[in-house]
Amino acid sequence: MSSNRLKAVWLNLTQGLWFIPALVVVVYAGLAIGLVELDQRVDFTGVGAVFKGDGSAARVVLSVVAGSLITVAGLTFSITVVVLQLAASQFSPRVLRTFFGDRLTQVTMGSYVGIFVYSILVLRSVGSFAQGLDFVPRLSITVASALGIAAVLLLIVFIHHVSRMIQVSHITASIAAQTLERVNRLYPDPHGVGVEDADGDKLLRAWRLARKPGRVFPAGPGFVQRIGLDALVGSLENRPEQLAMLVRPGDFVSPEQPLAEVWPAEAAGRLTQRIREAVAIGDERDIGQDAAFGLRQLADIAIKALSPGINDPTTAVTSIAYIRAILVQLACRSFPTVVRRFPQRGGLEVLAPRRDFNDHLSFLLEISRYASGDTPVVRAMLQALAAVARVAAECGSADRAEAAAGVAETIGGQARAEAKTERDREAVERMLAEVRRDADG
Repeated sequence: MSSNRLKAVWLNLTQGLWFIPALVVVVYAGLAIGLVELDQRVDFTGVGAVFKGDGSAARVVLSVVAGSLITVAGLTFSITVVVLQLAASQFSPRVLRTFFGDRLTQVTMGSYVGIFVYSILVLRSVGSFAQGLDFVPRLSITVASALGIAAVLLLIVFIHHVSRMIQVSHITASIAAQTLERVNRLYPDPHGVGVEDADGDKLLRAWRLARKPGRVFPAGPGFVQRIGLDALVGSLENRPEQLAMLVRPGDFVSPEQPLAEVWPAEAAGRLTQRIREAVAIGDERDIGQDAAFGLRQLADIAIKALSPGINDPTTAVTSIAYIRAILVQLACRSFPTVVRRFPQRGGLEVLAPRRDFNDHLSFLLEISRYASGDTPVVRAMLQALAAVARVAAECGSADRAEAAAGVAETIGGQARAEAKTERDREAVERMLAEVRRDADG
């Protein structure tokens, strides 16, 4: 299995609610076995801080801890399920991955089950026939009591944490922070040497007209999570002359949709497995190589907030504010070129499609379809576009400033048509004038 696929598998495991908790349970089980073994070898009777009772008292303590913790574990699971249901219905099903990957939730769930397992394993050693009917693992029982007290404190921390997790300000801030971190890592992309003046679509058509390509198809359907382009190129021993990736991270693929085309066509057969290993496909999108997924989640939250069933424009404005922060960062970033040349691999040319700046701007257009009649939301979008246009103009990127102004004209035109009062119409005109002024620098 390639390193790219291993990385995708590891991320999928750590973003779930079973793997990390299971590891925590294993740690507690190992702790129980280790401490009981230590109790068998060392007599802690004279130590003042350890448990002083007999076997009957030891069983009571361990039974209370085990029974309490399994009850609290059930409560924790119930709270978690309620939070997940609320997040999916109130915000967006796409944000659930953020909740699944929350480390405190994972550790809390694993700790409650783990302390229960710890208590059961220690309980079975009390008065064991191997050590004599009077054997009491005093250090182990002392640690069990301490873990029980720590579990109460952990419950308080967990409830506080969950109460913050379901606040829209926390959710949007968390998504934006992840997205900005990805933006900093992904742009500019270091793969190969960019061919700045090459048009990817024209080049792909030229390659296809010159020779018929060989195609590589995925093994099954799903979302493209990662593409290990460097690892793929580095693994090509008998190199093709050209390689065109036809998918991007975040795209959905099916078995009849090709992942890549290679020239010469006969190279497709021997490269199928390597290309499949380089393209990690999962059941859902992942933000690792797909910064647009963060914008997708924020846009979904805004659109859901504008629905008649929820009718919460303030939440939409909050989401737009974080979208603005991300777009401002992207306005001056160097995007990876579509066509890349690898001199160290004999001049191999690779076509790797990516999302451009306009693709990221389009999320505001999506929101505008549901907010044209809501002036505060329209104002937030136009202010965001004005900031993007201003930053792009300052960076010398006139095309991005013009793109932001064009999106603003579309949103403003819809808002003017659906404005409920003349005052709203005038406000939209003023904001559009501001965008035009910022775009002109």
